[in-house]
Amino acid sequence: MKMKFLKLTFAVATLAILGTACKKETAQPENKLALQNTTAVIAVDSTEAGVVSNSSTSPTSWTAVGYDLHNNVVASAGNQVNFDSNFNGNITPASGFYLGYYDSPSVTNVTGITLTDVSAVALNVATLGSNTATVVGWYNYDRILRTITPVAKRYAIVGNDSTIAGSTRLYVVQLDGVTTSGTYNTTVNFHTKRLK
Repeated sequence: MKMKFLKLTFAVATLAILGTACKKETAQPENKLALQNTTAVIAVDSTEAGVVSNSSTSPTSWTAVGYDLHNNVVASAGNQVNFDSNFNGNITPASGFYLGYYDSPSVTNVTGITLTDVSAVALNVATLGSNTATVVGWYNYDRILRTITPVAKRYAIVGNDSTIAGSTRLYVVQLDGVTTSGTYNTTVNFHTKRLK
């Protein structure tokens, strides 16, 4: 009888230890999951919507708004581009980054642009702004109606090297629209796809 009691006590103690161990294992994955959800990095081949806005009182007070394409946030440091000048519709590379553009013969949405598509793009453009007969831009500005419309199938390419092949971080940006509220307040909407 004493032997059966010892076996039963041992079995209960073993179950208690296993039950405690199981509870700890369950709690750890939940903590890890919470940490993973804090990252905002755009994954390679993923596309995210972005927006910048500026409240200005005159056309001379449109200040540059820095944007971190990698983390998809407005940023004054660590940004790859600035939205500046006319209605903040111009896209200009930040220090250490390079800008080019790609005119697609058929792709009308940035999600369809691939690394192969842009492999021959030269990253040697100072800024993409208003499109004219003599200047390549990524939007058309109607001075009479004061409207801005994106140039169809034209994409900004941003890399961290002066060549596509040499860039270890590469993004393609599609301008969706620039709208104004009031006289000079602006909102710039765009989509970014990360290629590298």
